Amino acid sequence: MGIFGDMGYTPGAVLLMTVLCSFLGFALENIWLAARKGFMDNRNMFAPLLLGYGIAVMAFYFVLGTPGNLRFFGIPSKSGAKAQFGAYFLLTFVLVSVGEILLGTAIEKTCGIIWWDYTSIPMHITRYTSVPTSLGFTVVIVTFMDCFFEHIMDALMTLDPTRSCIFGGTLFAISAADLIFNLVRMRRTGSLMTLWKLDLTTKSFERYKYNRQ
Repeated sequence: MGIFGDMGYTPGAVLLMTVLCSFLGFALENIWLAARKGFMDNRNMFAPLLLGYGIAVMAFYFVLGTPGNLRFFGIPSKSGAKAQFGAYFLLTFVLVSVGEILLGTAIEKTCGIIWWDYTSIPMHITRYTSVPTSLGFTVVIVTFMDCFFEHIMDALMTLDPTRSCIFGGTLFAISAADLIFNLVRMRRTGSLMTLWKLDLTTKSFERYKYNRQ
């Protein structure tokens, strides 16, 4: 029996999926940034990995399962398919909203940084979440969990368990070190780190020297 009980996923598959979702989170944030502000950047990280997204996706699976197989901490739901999907969607919306508020507030209180601000968006709830953005994230998450998650995990399960664990563990460690380093840096400096910026409006790409201060 592997991680996640009767689903039988190996540590290597879980680590690789976490890293993959961390990269997808990096891409998603830049797509949102490009659509809203017309540029992309390194999202305050050295590596193109936002570990919070990877951990969040695996936590969603651990807590809720998938929209087609709703499971509360491993306990299967006895509701019908439509009820399960609706409950999954609603719970995801709530968790996304609360998670954004908690993370944004924590960064503001500990680092003095307003990392994102949704006050210009209609139906915002504090500066850190809004109904439209939470709905957008919810649609993306539910679609991924319903249509792709289990297929990707099944593919990852075909890889050699030892090699996938080593490779996934290495990438996870790099991402975790990157996250911890930059959280400490943010608290020390009270600023974000921009290493590169692609301005889509002017079609210009700029690199910035890393500032240790």
